[in-house]
Amino acid sequence: MNITNLEKDTPLILVVEDDKFMRIQLRRAMEQVGYQVAEATDGEQGLAAYLRLQPDIVLLDALMPVMDGFTCCTQLRSLPGGDRIPVLMITALEDRESVDRAFEAGAIDYVTKPIHWAVLRQRVRRLLQTSRAVEELRQQTERARLSEERLRLALEASQMGTWDWDILNDNVMHCVTTEAIYGLAPGTFEGTLQSFLKRLHPEDRQWVSQALRSALEEGADYNIEFRIIWPDGSVHWVASKGQVYYDNLGKAVRMTGINMNITERKQAQEELQRQHRRSQLFAEVTLKIRQSLQIENILQTAVTEVQRILASDRVLIFQLCPQDLGKIVTEAVAPGCTSVFDQNVTDAYLVSEYLNRYSQGRVYTIAEVEKAEVPPCLLEFMQKFEIKAKLAVPILLKEKLWGLLIAHQCSSPRHWSSSETELLRHLADQIGIALAQAQLLEQETHQRQELARSNGELEKFAHVASHDLQEPLRKIISFGDRLQAKYGEVLTEQGCDYLERMQKAAERMQTLIHDLLTLSRITTKAQPFVPVNLAQIVQEVLSDLEVRIEQSNGQVEVGGLPILDADPLQMRQLMQNLISNALKFHPKVQSPKVRIESQCLKGEDLVLLGNSAKPTLCQIRVEDNGIGFDEQYLERIFNPFQRLHGRHDYEGTGMGLAICRKIVERHNGSITAQSTLGQGSTFIVTLPLKQHQEDTMPLKNYSTLADSRP
Repeated sequence: MNITNLEKDTPLILVVEDDKFMRIQLRRAMEQVGYQVAEATDGEQGLAAYLRLQPDIVLLDALMPVMDGFTCCTQLRSLPGGDRIPVLMITALEDRESVDRAFEAGAIDYVTKPIHWAVLRQRVRRLLQTSRAVEELRQQTERARLSEERLRLALEASQMGTWDWDILNDNVMHCVTTEAIYGLAPGTFEGTLQSFLKRLHPEDRQWVSQALRSALEEGADYNIEFRIIWPDGSVHWVASKGQVYYDNLGKAVRMTGINMNITERKQAQEELQRQHRRSQLFAEVTLKIRQSLQIENILQTAVTEVQRILASDRVLIFQLCPQDLGKIVTEAVAPGCTSVFDQNVTDAYLVSEYLNRYSQGRVYTIAEVEKAEVPPCLLEFMQKFEIKAKLAVPILLKEKLWGLLIAHQCSSPRHWSSSETELLRHLADQIGIALAQAQLLEQETHQRQELARSNGELEKFAHVASHDLQEPLRKIISFGDRLQAKYGEVLTEQGCDYLERMQKAAERMQTLIHDLLTLSRITTKAQPFVPVNLAQIVQEVLSDLEVRIEQSNGQVEVGGLPILDADPLQMRQLMQNLISNALKFHPKVQSPKVRIESQCLKGEDLVLLGNSAKPTLCQIRVEDNGIGFDEQYLERIFNPFQRLHGRHDYEGTGMGLAICRKIVERHNGSITAQSTLGQGSTFIVTLPLKQHQEDTMPLKNYSTLADSRP
C-alpha cells in the first residue's frame, strides 16, 4: 500500500483494487485531475487504510480475494463516519443482482468495466461535490441544534424569560419565567400592555412608555432596565430587550423580546458603590489621622472627620482612666448642641457590665433612646445632654480596651446603617493603630533623649578618664626615664629589670587608654561623610609606616582603589590598623608581603537589573603572607581586648580590629576575614560608594565599650 503526498484541501481518493494494472490506471486517472490517491489490494487493507487516512471517497472493486468489495462496503458503513463517505463500486458484473447487491451494501454509485475514464472522473467529481454539500448541511444542522440548546440552557441559567406582543390586537404573551420575574404565579398575567405598565414602579412608567414608542415609531433600540413592584410590595429590577417587526407597509405589527431579573446585580452594584464611597472616606480619614503622631492631634482629627461624614450632632472620644471609669477627652459638636467635653463618668455599673462588653469588640447602637433598654445611669447622662440616638464602637490599643468612639444624634432619633457602623468600626481600628504608633514615638523619643544623655555622660567620662589616667602615667614614664638616666648605673640588675617592667607596663597602659578613646570617638567625634580618595589615604598611611616597612624588609603592593563617601580620618585609621596588622603578624624568618586591592559590586537591590546597573558597593581586600589564624576565632578577633597571641610574641592591646569594625559599621558596611593558620590572611571590607543623607553621624550606644573589660 502506498499514498501520494497529502495536502490539506486536496481530496483524498482511496482505491481498493486487487489488480495492479487497474490500480495504476485508476491512480493516473485521479492524479490527472489533481486528487491525492491511496491504494489497498483487498478489502481488509481497505478498511485499515480508511481508519488511518479518513479519505474523501472510496473506489472499491467488487471481486477481490481475502475480502470482496461487497463485504468491505458493508463493514465500512459500520465504522465511525463510514455512513457518510461516498463509495463508488467498480466491477465487470452487469447483472441486476450484482447491481442491487452493491447498492444494498452501501455503494452510492456503480461503474462497470471496461471503464470510460472521462465518465469516471465526472462521477467522482459529482460525488465529492454532493458529499461535501451534505457534510456542510449536516454540520450547519448540528451547529444550529447546539446553538439552540445553548440558548435554552443560557436562558434557564440566567433566569431569562421571553415575551411576545401582538401590537394590532394588544395581546402580550409571557412565558412562565417572565411571569415569575414579575412575581406572578403561572398563567395569572392579564396579557395586555396596560397590565404590564401598571406593574412598573411609578417613577419608571413614563420613560418605559416613551422607550416603547421610540422603538415602534423611530426604530430605536429597545434595551432598557426598569423596576417592577411585586404583589407583596417588594421592588425588583428587570432588564428587557426587544425587537420590532413590520408589515409590507412599514407598520409595526409585532414585538418580541426577553426579560431578565437583575435585582441581585443591582443590589451588588449599589453595595459596591457604598463600599467604594466608604473606602474613599476611610482612606481620606485614615490619611488625615496618620498625618500626625501627636495623640491630641490624632483624636481631634478623628472626631472632626467622623462628625463631618456622618453629619451627626456630636462625636466624641471617651478614654478609660485607671483612677476612675474615664473621661471624654475630645469632641466635635454641631452648632446649637451642648458640649460634653471633659465630663467624667464613674458609675460602677458601667465598669462591671457595660464596658466589659466593649472589651469583647461589641458595637453599641441605639436608634431611639426613649424606646431602648438603657441602664438608668446611662439614660440619665443621655437625657442630660439631649441624646436621641447613639452609635459607639470600641477603640482597642494592643488588644486592650483604650476607649470608645461615639456618635450622638440630638435633634431626632436615627437609624444607624450597617455601612455607617462598619465605617466607624474601621476608623476606630485606625485610631488604635495611630495611638500605638504615637506611643512608640513617645517611647522612642524618650529613649533617644536618655541615650543622648548617657552618651554625653560617657563622653565626659572618657575625657576625664583620658586626662586623669594619662597624667599619672606620663609622670610614671617621665620619672622612670629620669631614674634610669640618673641612677641606672647604681641599680642592681634586678632593680633595672623592675624599672624596665614598670616603664613598659605604663606604656602599654597609655596605649590602651589611647585605643579606648579612639574607639569611643568613632561616633562622638565623627566627621560628616565627604568624597574620599582611598588611594591617597593608603599612600599617606604607607608614608607613616615607611620606617616599619624598611625595618621588616616588607613589600606593599597597592591596586586600584575607589573614591567613596566616608569620614577621611576614620578611613585613615581603618587602613592604618589593617596594614599595620599585616606587617606585624608574620614569621620572623620571613619578610611580610601585603597586597591591597578593591572591586566594585552591585547592591542586592540592583541584581535584577542586569549588567547595566551601576555599582553601589566596593570591596576592599588587604591580603598578607603572615602567620594567619584559625577561622574558628573569626568573630572573636573583632571584639575589644581580644588577642590570639601573647604580648611577648606580638605587641598590641587587642583593640585594633575592634576599632576597624566600629568604623566600618558607622559607614554602613561590613568586615570579615579569610585565613588559614600559617598561610596568611585576607581582611575584606565592604562599604557603600554613596551614603544616604540620614546616614551621617548616627547616634550610637556606648554600652559595649562601657561594659568591656580587659
